[in-house]
Amino acid sequence: MSNPKKIRSLPEPLADASDVELPSRFAEAVSHVRQAIALCERANIPNDTLLSALMTELMPRLVSAYGPSRVAFVFERLADEMSGAANEAPAVLQ
Repeated sequence: MSNPKKIRSLPEPLADASDVELPSRFAEAVSHVRQAIALCERANIPNDTLLSALMTELMPRLVSAYGPSRVAFVFERLADEMSGAANEAPAVLQ
């Protein structure tokens, strides 16, 4: 199934977040994640397998941290933004 709406290109990975307040040790954590991704790529693990593994690890952590409703809301907004369907001002998480 393909979505008839044109999907915008994905943003590049964060290179500089100096103007954003980030959690402690964020740069170290991103470095570890990027190293793990690079290791998988060097091991010729297919991209769809890598993405599935990342989502498998990410989803329970997101739900545990923010609850299922807030995670669903964020993913819905993300989908709207990426599909170009969101013409209204972005909503704010409470």
